[in-house]
Amino acid sequence: MTMRAFPGRRGARTAVLAVALALASGTGVAAAPATGAPAAAAETTIHVDCSRQSAGDGSQASPFNSIAQANGRTYAPGDTLAFASGTTCTGSLAPRGSGTALAPITLTSYGTGALPVIDGGGAANAVSFTNQDHWRIGNLKLTNPAATLARRAGLRITATDGTAHRGFDVGHLVVDRVAGQTNKNSPTTEDFVQSAGIVTGASGANSTLHDIHVHHNQISNTGGGGLKIRVGAMAVKGSGVLIEHNLVKDVGGDGIIASYAAAPLIQYNQASGVGNGEYPFSGGNFAGIWVLGDSDPTIQFNAVHDITRMSVADSQAFDCDWGNTGTCTVQYNFSRDNIGGFFLDCDGCGTIGGARQVIRFNVSENDCRMSSNSAGRSALHMYNNVFYCTARKLSVTLPEESVIENNIWVGTTDSRLPTGAGISWLWNVFQGVPRPTANGITGDPRFVNPGSGGDTIDSADGYRLLATSPALNNGSVISGNGGRDYWGNPVSATTKPHRGAYNGPGL
Repeated sequence: MTMRAFPGRRGARTAVLAVALALASGTGVAAAPATGAPAAAAETTIHVDCSRQSAGDGSQASPFNSIAQANGRTYAPGDTLAFASGTTCTGSLAPRGSGTALAPITLTSYGTGALPVIDGGGAANAVSFTNQDHWRIGNLKLTNPAATLARRAGLRITATDGTAHRGFDVGHLVVDRVAGQTNKNSPTTEDFVQSAGIVTGASGANSTLHDIHVHHNQISNTGGGGLKIRVGAMAVKGSGVLIEHNLVKDVGGDGIIASYAAAPLIQYNQASGVGNGEYPFSGGNFAGIWVLGDSDPTIQFNAVHDITRMSVADSQAFDCDWGNTGTCTVQYNFSRDNIGGFFLDCDGCGTIGGARQVIRFNVSENDCRMSSNSAGRSALHMYNNVFYCTARKLSVTLPEESVIENNIWVGTTDSRLPTGAGISWLWNVFQGVPRPTANGITGDPRFVNPGSGGDTIDSADGYRLLATSPALNNGSVISGNGGRDYWGNPVSATTKPHRGAYNGPGL
């Protein structure tokens, strides 16, 4: 038998999740075993090949041949449910049972060839898990097309029983064509919220999800959005959320959102064409990558580009939305040509969280817009970023309490940057766009090759500084600055840094 190895967690990702697991351990209640078919023997592999004419016993020689057979068994810790490569199964897969931290249950593929396809056929979900624990899910293609839109997902993981559930590793899935709801306006608001390529959710008092690792997935043409990872509620949050190395393209709604989580980390993802696709966004607002109702969320090392569909007011690359507490950090990201702009501060859009917002060492090319709806509720510290906008007039609104320092602004002469009693402009560089206060340098920052950004975080090298730049070694010293620039060069807590996102030697 040839079984595809399921990728594990390595390096820093392991450390992050290990800490999260340690913090969360002992708080949850294990899911009760599902009733029905008897539990499988320890570490059994069940094979499914839907191209077979007759139903087998699940062995590789005589595999199951339907989703119904796979759903009819309760899986035990250490078991594997494997679908034959190069085949398609139609129906809604909802395997029963829970693994343990040391012996998770694996849902994967076997054999060689194209990824096996699970086609939900217009059901609510192609694959779903409810009130279960410790599954590793990967090496499959999920699809769920339909002629009309409704609440649909490719993969859905939910907690509904008022307890904590944990331990889902979701990696190396391809999710394409899910006819989820694309209209966020009433009366389909909740259907939109619950629609995407991969959705997790927690409903009912005290229901939570923990230790959710979503990585290396490719999501496209999914109505409602790409990844919607909700793990709790305002009153009780999930933990251990790590969303990384996913490719989200042409989805009809939000690219990636993490909500109601303690210290979620969203990193190394790429989102493009958000709002478009086979099921394009059709009403309300959406954004590229954003957080809602979290405590101390971090968005870093992501690339968001080519959001061309303008929603009512949003369509930004990044958003610290309402209900976040602690500090919302957006750092080391690249964004380009997003019609709604680079960043949205929307703490005034719902329940007020009052999170401090730290926006640092990002590069934004031809986004040209930032928007705030905080009405004084959020404190913004925006430093050492590059905002390059020669495509159109800058449109920038800021929270009433804002410190804007060490940034480089390149814009058109008809642009105007906001001023106010609570907005401090310190040690910035301005080219083209008029300087809003007396503080700051006016002139060419001398980038290596501005306007040359591509589709990844590695495509921003044109925004490093030449040795003749006036922005070298004369920025403001900022404590707690993260210790590095966009490219990984060290940033001192005591020595004056460069202005902008680059702190290496002049080139």
